[in-house]
Amino acid sequence: MNIHPLTITVSAPRDTVFNFLADIENLPKWTAGWCERLMLQRGRWWALTAEGEQVVDMETSAGTGVIDFRAGPSPERFRLIPIRVVALSPRRTLVSFILIEGPDEPDDVFARRRERLQRAADALLKRFGGGELHSVPPLAELGLN
Repeated sequence: MNIHPLTITVSAPRDTVFNFLADIENLPKWTAGWCERLMLQRGRWWALTAEGEQVVDMETSAGTGVIDFRAGPSPERFRLIPIRVVALSPRRTLVSFILIEGPDEPDDVFARRRERLQRAADALLKRFGGGELHSVPPLAELGLN
């Protein structure tokens, strides 16, 4: 199983960043082409994505800065991407994503998801006026696998 952490710091207040990311309707604005548009159908959010139509869902906690983003072809097949939003100072915020390989997900599909997450992080850096990417290489590259 592959797990890919990606962390950025952005030049914006924590609440501004959290509120932007926690609003599911903002997905097309920051996912860098993964989510083209959202539709609310039968009480669920559906996204037209690079991987086809997917159900999307978020569980958020403003107090802790936790956003658990889930997407998949059905709620039973959701993939979780935990997102954490932490204040470093009044105008500097850390955003951490953890991309987790799904069961039976081919390596090339996971690699494409990694690339899309990287583009989303780049879009957030641009949106919030700069910052820094803090990417950690996969454990296999470090010889820790």
